[in-house]
Amino acid sequence: MAKSVLILVCGLPGSGKSFFAKRLSDKIQASYLNSDLLRKEMFPVHRSYSEEEKKLVYDRMLHTTEAELVNQKTVVIDATFYKNSLRISFYQLAEKLNTQLYIFHIEANETLIKERTSVIRPDSEADFSVYLKLKPLFEPIDRPHSTLISEGNNIEELLSSALTYLYHGEKTT
Repeated sequence: MAKSVLILVCGLPGSGKSFFAKRLSDKIQASYLNSDLLRKEMFPVHRSYSEEEKKLVYDRMLHTTEAELVNQKTVVIDATFYKNSLRISFYQLAEKLNTQLYIFHIEANETLIKERTSVIRPDSEADFSVYLKLKPLFEPIDRPHSTLISEGNNIEELLSSALTYLYHGEKTT
């Protein structure tokens, strides 16, 4: 990989994106930004999940990402990125800084997502109803990307596929 790299990890609630993104960032020693954790930090008492709040969270992620990339760090960003409009500013940042951009779209079958979102998760407040609300709104990713299928017990396989894609540009799924 190049000196600084921007990695976007996208997917619907319960897909396994945070589990994957955190382990990937640890494996490649990258900075890790999670939209849910950042939202809790920015809005510790009440989170509305409004469009305005979402914009503030994504803007903060963008500014933090730029600072990290300028300092030659690799950044893994973990967020739904369900709208193309949420992704565009990160694409533009990578282009502006001449930074390599990789995108992973994490998916899982709906039964597994329902199981995952039915229990309290430390980093996410999204339940199955949020997944159902966002599912029809998820816009196709219009840039080269790798889609990985989370099956609940295949994290090593996902990480191996991701590393192959990052280091060799080859998709294995």
